Amino acid sequence: MGNIFKFLYPPRCPACRQVMEEDGTYIHPECRGAFKTIGEPRCYKCGRRLWNPESDICSGCRQKKHSYGYGLALYEYNEVAQRAMLDYKSEGIRRNGDFFASEAVNVLGRLIKRLEPEVLVPVPITDRKMRIRGFNQSEYLAEKIGGALNIPVDTDILFRTGEKAEQKKLSGRERLKNVSDSFKAVDDNPYKRICLVDDVYTTGSTMEGCTRALMSKGAKDVGFVVIFSVPENDTE
Repeated sequence: MGNIFKFLYPPRCPACRQVMEEDGTYIHPECRGAFKTIGEPRCYKCGRRLWNPESDICSGCRQKKHSYGYGLALYEYNEVAQRAMLDYKSEGIRRNGDFFASEAVNVLGRLIKRLEPEVLVPVPITDRKMRIRGFNQSEYLAEKIGGALNIPVDTDILFRTGEKAEQKKLSGRERLKNVSDSFKAVDDNPYKRICLVDDVYTTGSTMEGCTRALMSKGAKDVGFVVIFSVPENDTE
């Protein structure tokens, strides 16, 4: 049965989608450059690349007051990234998730550990998306990252109450209004230092909604790690 499954669904490179050898690697060496790693200097609030090395925060974060304390992002969100993430979320190709989590640990693991979160909390999705996808892509990433860094994952303290409209169709201001009451945290939240985990950072409205919910129930230091960050000029 296993051989039949591998024949029907062979491992594919997340960047070019071509079949790969069973050699334990996730991506063709020549395809690595398709994913643009965000290095230093980066905005400490949202994790985006900083073009001004004299600054520690991007222009977008200067204009907004964020409740979350820090943000870490692995890659810039480009066409290859969008396709790879859609394969992961919509097509259920968990191998892409394994690749994303592995790279997040390799590139950002040291920074995550230095921030000393007590727990990783995946951003919850709506019941409708769970029915469609069959899994929460952020929870899968959190479990992989947490397992590698020896940080516990809690999926029970934050939940989604729903959202009025689909986020990707809204502007930045509309997104924040849309999610303002979409996240709730449990009353007996035991954690003070929490790191949220999600797939893509766009305007920060989802992270803001999650952070406000958690801080209303006792959290003091909330930040996040994401796989992809949409460049600032593409978020409106």
